Amino acid sequence: MLFLPFLIIVVVVVAIYANRNKDRRLCRWRRNTQESKGGLIRYNCITCGQSAHRSNGTPRECLARLGTPKL
Repeated sequence: MLFLPFLIIVVVVVAIYANRNKDRRLCRWRRNTQESKGGLIRYNCITCGQSAHRSNGTPRECLARLGTPKL
């Protein structure tokens, strides 16, 4: 009888743990100096395949979601 509430608690905890930092895990940027242009450094995302030229570090959010509304 105590198994069912314990199972529900475990499922909720696992769901919370799996969704933490989800917005920061979407893109993982890698520096590509071979295709850089002058002062702009090219960054490639190994998760979504997007690329960006930046002068001040990696992009802060996923570029694959541009144009989709944030809720």
